[in-house]
Amino acid sequence: MAALASAPAPTPARDPLHILVHFFILADGHSHSTAHVAAQLLLGLYSGSRFPFDLTELRRLDTKDLDMALQLLRFDARPQDEVHELLNQLYGRHDFGMRFEHLAHNWRMKCKCKRDALAPVERIALADPI
Repeated sequence: MAALASAPAPTPARDPLHILVHFFILADGHSHSTAHVAAQLLLGLYSGSRFPFDLTELRRLDTKDLDMALQLLRFDARPQDEVHELLNQLYGRHDFGMRFEHLAHNWRMKCKCKRDALAPVERIALADPI
């Protein structure tokens, strides 16, 4: 009986958790158009009713980032957990929900997040934990 070949491990550009981390680092630490799209996409996954994501924004991404965004959307279509909870688990933290709220405020999402409602969060340098 022939042994079944195991599926190769996903590369970082195809692994949804790597992509989630990559997009959060982009959204939280950069100010260019790709970072803005990353922030909008992540916030849409975090709370789509509060932060609707306009799919035409994907047109602003280069091919590599577009492929990663689509992979992240595919991953979140059958969620194991909420995106902020996945980041909490990856980094051993409990504050990514508030970090997403800060992300919304920092990117000036219209009437979505009031500064007075934000609890302070320490600035952290995120590295790929995987």
